[in-house]
Amino acid sequence: MKNIILIICLLIGQNSFGQANDKISSRFEIDETIKNKAEEKISESEFGGLFEDLFLVYDNLMMVDYFENDSLVMSTKNEERKGPFKSFFCSQNDTLAISGVYGLFGGFGFLIKVIHNKPIVHHVLLGDEFPIYSKTKNGELKFMIEVPCTKTKVILSKQPELKEGEIIYGFVEFESDEYYQSGGSVDGKEIEERKKIRMNMTVYFKSKYIDQEK
Repeated sequence: MKNIILIICLLIGQNSFGQANDKISSRFEIDETIKNKAEEKISESEFGGLFEDLFLVYDNLMMVDYFENDSLVMSTKNEERKGPFKSFFCSQNDTLAISGVYGLFGGFGFLIKVIHNKPIVHHVLLGDEFPIYSKTKNGELKFMIEVPCTKTKVILSKQPELKEGEIIYGFVEFESDEYYQSGGSVDGKEIEERKKIRMNMTVYFKSKYIDQEK
C-alpha cells in the first residue's frame, strides 16, 4: 500500500501546473546527442523491475550540491556516486510534465513542466513514511513539495511523442530556492528546529511516457 500511495503522490504532483510565481527558463534545447551523454551516466539497477509497468528505474549518477542552513555540507559533483532513479513523463491539457527522482519511495529530484514549449523547473522532495517538508519555516509539513528553481537549463534528445513505449533522454540543471525539513516529531510535536535547505543539481536522465488515463 505504501508503494501505491507514493506513486499516486507523484502523479498528483503533475497537476499543479502553471502557478503564477513559477520561474520560466529561457533555455530549452533539442539536441539528439544528449542521448549518448545520458547513457554514459546511467546503468541498470537491481530494482529496475519493481515499477516497470509505470516508469523506468535505473541507477543514475548524482551531481548535487547540498546546502544546510546556508552552508555547503555535501557535494557529489566530483564523485562517481550513483543511486536508484525513477523517471517518467506524461501530459495533461497543454502541459508536458517530466519527472525524475532519486530514491525508490521517498527521495529528491526534479519536475519539468513544459507549457507552450517553455520549461518551468521545480526541485521535488518526497517524504517516505512521514510528512517532513515545508516551503516555509513554520508552514504545514507535507509528504511532497515542489520548490521553484533559478539558473535552469533543459535539453531533450527530441520532441516527445505521447505514445506507448516512447522514450526520451534529457539534461536538467538548476539551483533550488530554500525550503525546510523537519528533524522528526514525537506525539505530533517537532523535536528539533527545522533545517533550511537548498540544492543545486545537474541530472542526465532517460524517461518513459505513461498514459494517466490507463
